[in-house]
Amino acid sequence: MKNFCLTIAGSDPTSGAGIQADIRTFDRCGVHPFSVITAITYQSATKFLGYKSLSDTLDFQLDAILSVYPIEYVKVGMIPDVKALDIIVNFIKRDKLFVVYDPVSISSVGERLSSEGLELEIERNLFPHVRVLTPNLSEAEYYSNMNLKDVRVENMDKLKESARILLEKLYADKKVKNEEKAVVIKSVLSTQNEIYDVISFIKKAELDFNIFKKKKISIERNIHGTGCVFSSAITAFLSKNYSIIRAIEMAEVFFDEKFQYFIELPDAGRLLDLTFSEERLKVINQIKEVYNYISNIKKFTQLIPEVRLNISCSLPHAKDKSEVAGIEGRVTIINKFPKASGEIKFGISDHTARLILAAKKFDNSINFVMNLKYNPDWISLIRNNTTLKLREIKREKQPKEIKEQEFSTMQWLIKESINESGKIPDIIWDKGSIGKEAIIRVFAKDSKDMINKLQNIIELIEDH
Repeated sequence: MKNFCLTIAGSDPTSGAGIQADIRTFDRCGVHPFSVITAITYQSATKFLGYKSLSDTLDFQLDAILSVYPIEYVKVGMIPDVKALDIIVNFIKRDKLFVVYDPVSISSVGERLSSEGLELEIERNLFPHVRVLTPNLSEAEYYSNMNLKDVRVENMDKLKESARILLEKLYADKKVKNEEKAVVIKSVLSTQNEIYDVISFIKKAELDFNIFKKKKISIERNIHGTGCVFSSAITAFLSKNYSIIRAIEMAEVFFDEKFQYFIELPDAGRLLDLTFSEERLKVINQIKEVYNYISNIKKFTQLIPEVRLNISCSLPHAKDKSEVAGIEGRVTIINKFPKASGEIKFGISDHTARLILAAKKFDNSINFVMNLKYNPDWISLIRNNTTLKLREIKREKQPKEIKEQEFSTMQWLIKESINESGKIPDIIWDKGSIGKEAIIRVFAKDSKDMINKLQNIIELIEDH
């Protein structure tokens, strides 16, 4: 079943912050977004002109979603007034929601997003129901009542104390003392080359801290909506059953990757660019081409192995798994046809991604690989009736030290084939071993090349 997340936040017409940024982030992290709007804002990326609270309709919006859909994880952003706050807290308690709260009360251009004094009500009524809090430095200063502007990298004790105080406020309700919670104070320190996030968390009743270092990018102008993207990414990864700390780590990586690219607006505003690059879209579309071909061929189900099938394609100069796309959950069989279990995403394939990366070290034109079910009759048919080049790899020849390291196995498998033929063949196959299914692996340069090879294979199977 698809993972769900709900965002409760204000609407931003630039789509760089607020509910629109949350929806885009959920989507990029592979979860389905539900949304409830607390307020309509009138703003650009550089000017905030005002807002209209939707607290009069908020309970209807929330009930329409939460009474029907099995939502557990919620990101809360802009809360315009006490009425909206009370409604949100009531639903959190009613549905026992897991809440990530980005405590935004001032817009990125310095204007208020809520009624005066609401922060104290939020601290009193919402904080005890929050599992992850993501304040920026000024928000951390306000809620911990500390001056943090003089803190230096060499001495983070004051920052840690602020994070501890904030975390303690999340435990104001004594009933939740055993729940794991965390506070992430964002971009609190910087050196010439790095910026830092400070995380305080409770795990197994013990207080601990993590410091995340990120590459510093020189930016002259404000970036609109960064806090929304970060907190939404945490929520999305939590919905995938990652621990709080692991979800924060993954959100840090996701955010750091997105923080390299910006959309420049005519008014000198900047937004994080959450869209896919043309290069990545091309990879995704090529996988779609191959999947669309096989998903319409009933006979192709015979080629799906016990471990299920994956189609992986890499960026032209891929160096790691984050630059290789595949089908989340692989391809299985539903109603007697091949069916994808999830979406096409980068960084989710493992075995096939490592095969491509190993192959590219010898031949950078290789960008595609598929794993198919092994059948000795098919090997004979392909060898005797096509021009495809095949090589068998005998796993029993693997050195012991290679068997113990899975990535080394992929490199060894490719290297052995290169040693025998002088190049990477169209197909590498093996008869398996203890705990390893026998597999046929098809390599290709692009989607057209892969589909041509698959056509040759499937036509032979259909004729015999």
